[in-house]
Amino acid sequence: MANANGSTLAGLIAPRSAGEFLRDCWPAQSFVGHGDPSRLPAFLRGPELASVDALSRVYRGTLRFTSGRRYQKMVGIDQVNAASLYRMGLTVQFEDIAPFVADAVPALRRLEAELGIPTGSARASVFASPQSDGLSEHFDAQDLFSIQLKGTKRFRIAPVSELPSPCGTQFVPGTEPFDFLYPQASAGFPDAAGAEFTTVDMQPGTVLYIPRGTWHATEAGGDSLSVSIGIYLPSAADCVLEQLQLLLVQDREWRRPLYGACGDAAAREQAAATLAKLIERMPRDCASLSADCVLAALGSADARLAAIGPASRFQKTPHSRIAIEPGRGVQGRPSNVVLISLTDANYGERPSMRLDVAPEAADVFRWIAESRAAFTAEELSERFPAFPFDQHRQLLEAATRAGLVRLLWFPVLVR
Repeated sequence: MANANGSTLAGLIAPRSAGEFLRDCWPAQSFVGHGDPSRLPAFLRGPELASVDALSRVYRGTLRFTSGRRYQKMVGIDQVNAASLYRMGLTVQFEDIAPFVADAVPALRRLEAELGIPTGSARASVFASPQSDGLSEHFDAQDLFSIQLKGTKRFRIAPVSELPSPCGTQFVPGTEPFDFLYPQASAGFPDAAGAEFTTVDMQPGTVLYIPRGTWHATEAGGDSLSVSIGIYLPSAADCVLEQLQLLLVQDREWRRPLYGACGDAAAREQAAATLAKLIERMPRDCASLSADCVLAALGSADARLAAIGPASRFQKTPHSRIAIEPGRGVQGRPSNVVLISLTDANYGERPSMRLDVAPEAADVFRWIAESRAAFTAEELSERFPAFPFDQHRQLLEAATRAGLVRLLWFPVLVR
């Protein structure tokens, strides 16, 4: 039976519980579970994934293909029928099936919530391999759930002991490494020859989880169809660097290019002096960065709106407009209608939200519409003290959803 409570994770790792998987395996320990395919999440049992031909009829995304035993790289291609490539004896990857398979998108969003990862991190693809074909030894920089739907396949897996938690992209021995791998592998590139591999035989209904940085190779025992759910998470360095850049560009000296950096000796010396001053003050400039700020930026827009507090910062969007008209009133009390619209020089103006509010609330919207600089929720509350803070929070949430303001997601540079 399919998982009754709608949990994507529970459907994947049954009969183990989601709690056991999160405690014992996620994110660093591999896992394999065998069982009846009927237990799997509904989208994996849909008609679109019944066969290569069925998926080919609905899929309109990008494809990749390889002959895994003779060629180690996958080649991207589009506007080609996947079933034709498969019948030529090639392994075919349907790169992103979620838009074309019923219930796939909500299932992936549930999985992200259950794993505690940002929205959009989980992506589903399909691998179709004819008998004896597959993929040669390689490792990926993302965590992976492989779900066998049709036929059989053999996985060989082993930890990449020389490089825990790699970031970047895929590495295939014998091919040119991506540039970002060099700083991670300065002690030597990983070598699969010395790894201790474990064999996992995949049957319909088998689910294999392998962490990022796991050697793996596959070979189909018969015509094989499987779904791979990749977990594409940014590294801690990625997350901090994004917020750090948003912090530093608030200062004009950090925004200024390094003019002369490739010029004559005098110009290079001047550029070096400028850069040295900026680097010297970097610890002070970075003091505004906090772990809470970095983590908040990873959350969804809805999560950030739900967490609005006094220190939350907002800024009027330059392409929004409001009009305030007399309302009909409610139970004899006067009201105003606030009309929010968004404009674009290419697409014209479109209405965004219509609100019937008390005149005092209309004054708040009017002040926001006339503001140019960023402000905090606390500053707005202090300016209009007639409303309790919770009402200001609701008003700011509505204004954000309408596009009148943007909830700022980066720290303030303290000068």
